Amino acid sequence: MVRALPRVLDHLAEDPAVRVAVLRGAGGRAFAAGVDITDFSDSAGQSVVAAFEAEYAAMLDRVRRHDGATIAMIEGACVGGGVGLALACDLRFAAEGSSFAIPAARMGLGYVDVEPLVAAIGAARAAEMLFTARLFDVGELAASGLVNRVVPSPLLGGLVYETATAIAGNAPLALAASKLALRTLACGRAVRDDPAIRAAVAACHASEDFAEGQRAFLEKRAPRFTGC
Repeated sequence: MVRALPRVLDHLAEDPAVRVAVLRGAGGRAFAAGVDITDFSDSAGQSVVAAFEAEYAAMLDRVRRHDGATIAMIEGACVGGGVGLALACDLRFAAEGSSFAIPAARMGLGYVDVEPLVAAIGAARAAEMLFTARLFDVGELAASGLVNRVVPSPLLGGLVYETATAIAGNAPLALAASKLALRTLACGRAVRDDPAIRAAVAACHASEDFAEGQRAFLEKRAPRFTGC
């Protein structure tokens, strides 16, 4: 998935009206296996490693900054950079039997995307993942907050579809404002853009969608939001 992600992001950029994007691995056996370690052979050099890290960081930033909601649909292995990709999504739903690992220490690699991991599961559990490099069953991490829900594999698709449908039925401007607030909150007080958050909320209140939401509530019907 990590290699295919640029094409996915290009598609989202071409169609900003997408309200919900679901990221999943092909075949149901793995969400993402992370980087191909053969790319970092002895002859690759530090410049190759640095270029990959910069490209990977830029991809994760594009996922985080997409105005619509992003859902990681996790089946099977979620390893290394795959964990970072899952954490870049807004919501994470996993099938029972899925597993997670950050094997960087076993391969002599540094893992720099630690802050989102600590925010999701806490410093102690993150230290265990990073230090041991072992494989964790999803059940071990569910209570720590890495995933929103864990369900039997046959139910995962229905859960993701139901959630995506519910999100897509809500007002796009309100969704974007909430995502902006969540994203800036994660950056810490020192770099938060409070004026941008207030402007996004004000845009919601001034929108046609706000008026449509009021009409729909009074008329006891489902709203028809357009993002205007």
